[in-house]
Amino acid sequence: AVVSTQSTGEPVRRGVKTSSVLAASKRKEVTELRGFQVYPPEVSFGVLCPNGSYASTVTLKNVGIDSCRFQIKCPRNRDGLSILLHTDTNFVAAGMSVKFDVCLTAGDVTDIGHVAHDVTIITEMEIFKLPVRATILPTQEYDERSRSGTLKKLPVNIKIIDVNSMGTTPTTGGMVSRKVIA
Repeated sequence: AVVSTQSTGEPVRRGVKTSSVLAASKRKEVTELRGFQVYPPEVSFGVLCPNGSYASTVTLKNVGIDSCRFQIKCPRNRDGLSILLHTDTNFVAAGMSVKFDVCLTAGDVTDIGHVAHDVTIITEMEIFKLPVRATILPTQEYDERSRSGTLKKLPVNIKIIDVNSMGTTPTTGGMVSRKVIA
């Protein structure tokens, strides 16, 4: 689940004078009319083949009444984790959304490897932590599980973006070419 929500305070901007905002301000509900929603609240890649690259699309929706800026940061020790933004701007109008891909390149492992990172999404009002999780199997174990049928399919929201370096033939795929921001 998305771990939020440190508040970064009230944004500095001119006031909005629409009837819905004025009515909400009289009832002290203006802070409820600000903010973002992240979907899905967690990126779980499942069990991955070593040396493959995978992506999952995340939507960041501005559910507030103001246009807001955002910034996405990967952790420093990210081990193959990157973010591909689908737009050229970090600005989201009220009621609109932006999409970005969380990409993971599974490294070669000799023992079962677990990936656990938090991608940070910073907005004018909040700071979100988007958990990213995956399990990487050694090539031999991945192939054995694949042949025996005990390997679960990738979750439906996960795309394979690099099939050239994988040992096993993928069942789904799709190329992603976007602006790398982290």
